Amino acid sequence: MPPRAFILAAGYGTRLEPFTRKIPKPLFHILGVPLLKVIFEQLRRAGFYKIGLNLHHLSSKIATFVSSYQRKNPDLEISLYYEKEILGPVGALYGAQEFFIEGPVLVINGDILTNFPLNVLWEAGRRWGGVATLLLHYCPPFNKVLLEGERIKGFETGKGFAYTGLQVVTPDLVLALKPQDRDLIPTYTRLLEEGLPICGLVGTSFYWRDIGTLSSYLAAHEDLLKARAVVPPLIPPHNPYVIRGARIGKDVIFEDWVFLEPGVEVKEGARLRRVVAWAGAKIPAGFHKDALFLPEKL
Repeated sequence: MPPRAFILAAGYGTRLEPFTRKIPKPLFHILGVPLLKVIFEQLRRAGFYKIGLNLHHLSSKIATFVSSYQRKNPDLEISLYYEKEILGPVGALYGAQEFFIEGPVLVINGDILTNFPLNVLWEAGRRWGGVATLLLHYCPPFNKVLLEGERIKGFETGKGFAYTGLQVVTPDLVLALKPQDRDLIPTYTRLLEEGLPICGLVGTSFYWRDIGTLSSYLAAHEDLLKARAVVPPLIPPHNPYVIRGARIGKDVIFEDWVFLEPGVEVKEGARLRRVVAWAGAKIPAGFHKDALFLPEKL
């Protein structure tokens, strides 16, 4: 059976407010490319051609983007699952359970930027036989997954490994879910207590970042612009100052790194340090650091 994937794309993105009041988190630009397009391209390259998404917050904007992308890539079969209320990362699987009954599915949080080879996780999920296989890494601020060999034994804050937001789930896991299940840790704790095996694959030497906060979103750009990471299909920049057709006033100063999309207008005398601006944004005079500028109309 061809591999299939499901992208969690329903959340409000509250940690990125006020920006996410206009644009959903999966459509945030990374080096000028919507993150959802990055994920779609990575899935296509790894051989995933049947994809599901759950939607809620600003669902029409994501649906419009998906429709446009699918017209250009008719080889993909994309199914949308609308949630009347936010179901959470586990509730989303229960709400879209028809997508999961045919076999294992790779599940990806829609705010994760990574270069981990997706087919490696997929094969581990098929080979190890757990009802789910989570991709883990050592990331002390988020460590809480306890592992013995390849089996997850429980969860304890500050110990073990961190969950990356990528996993392979099986029909057996989805069938074991209850309507009230919402979040991963309490649900998977219950499943472990019921004797269902859940596995963990520990990855090393790969890039991973949750872009769910402004600081993390900007840090992702710094990693890419300063060549600390390469994340296909994004094209590595030649230097940390990328000015793509922006209109720059007199005496503008760039510091550290800057990424400006086409049509950005920078007023005379502005000083920019660690700034991202999307196409059509206007940057006033003055000193701006650690900032994101969006156009008025999105």
